[in-house]
Amino acid sequence: MKTLYTFLIRLILSLIIAYVVGLFFFKGAQMIKIMGLAGVMLVLAYLFEYTRKSGREWGLS
Repeated sequence: MKTLYTFLIRLILSLIIAYVVGLFFFKGAQMIKIMGLAGVMLVLAYLFEYTRKSGREWGLS
């Protein structure tokens, strides 16, 4: 259940941040591009978590 909540929080935050970034930097951006940016941000969040955890296993942090 904890992983579901984590996923939902990351999903909602990535959508909100992608929307704000899309409005600020890309005037008149299509919604599909904002959704793509949100998807990239969500993937990066999980990628950074994976590298952080694997860094601990190697004793890097």
